[in-house]
Amino acid sequence: MKYDFSNIKVLLIGDFMLDHYIFGSSNRMSPEAPVPVVIPKKDFYVPGGAGNVAINLSSLGANINCIGIVGKDKSGDKLISLLNEKDIDTNNIKSIDNYQTTLKKRIYSNGRQLVRLDSEEIIDWNPKEIEIDYENYDLILFSDYNKGVINSKWPNIPHMDKVIVDPKKKDMTYYKGANIITPNLSELQQITNQKIECNDSIVEACNNLIKKFDFNYVLAKKGSEGMSIIGKNNLIKHFDAHKVENPDVTGAGDTAICALSLAYALSNDIIESVKFANAAAALAVSKPGTANVTIEEINNYISL
Repeated sequence: MKYDFSNIKVLLIGDFMLDHYIFGSSNRMSPEAPVPVVIPKKDFYVPGGAGNVAINLSSLGANINCIGIVGKDKSGDKLISLLNEKDIDTNNIKSIDNYQTTLKKRIYSNGRQLVRLDSEEIIDWNPKEIEIDYENYDLILFSDYNKGVINSKWPNIPHMDKVIVDPKKKDMTYYKGANIITPNLSELQQITNQKIECNDSIVEACNNLIKKFDFNYVLAKKGSEGMSIIGKNNLIKHFDAHKVENPDVTGAGDTAICALSLAYALSNDIIESVKFANAAAALAVSKPGTANVTIEEINNYISL
């Protein structure tokens, strides 16, 4: 099945960040400390966190309205500008006083990452000024990086059957009743306090979450081992990862949840949607850095 997401409307709620990459070279060590002296050669900015999710959704052809916050600072202005360049609706990303936009600065030397410098502030944000008609959206996607946008102050969402969550919180009550959640294995282990060692333990942990929090499906992202989808009515399906030489996993999880969410919103077929997400993840890890894939690339890859 070839997908076209141009008519899918997505409400993306999450923690928006800015990533700054600095690439340089070094041929000597500092006399002040055992670290290399790096001469910057180039740098660039890309949206991070929920911002990267927005870019992925846009690359796949969907229409996106974002809800979140940035600070009234240069990083916030840059992030909004980058999203607007992709025709992403940022009217509901609020710029607020006395808050610092989350910024992740990565410094590379001779092709190797040396350090990451994070500037962030956890906030307990109150979204009372946001007025949203949830009826207007085919999909509501929570991109939670646990920075404070998704919290107990959120109003009840009337259509939890439209909600898909990429969780970071240990407390699943924030997402109770969501259609699909997509933890990786370390998150699944932390959420359930169960040791994850094999597919049987994944199935047990996911079923416990489904029973306790009324999720319809749990997609366990297993990295190089692929994905497992566990659902109500004894649905259990494991998918091996596509083989990729020298994979770069940066941002692959964001690509996977975007592909899964859009495919499911269009088809309502969870198995085919996971197959599509698995292919999208393979394409993402085949590219260097935080890479985005297009709907054409995935459709062509699947048809090979």
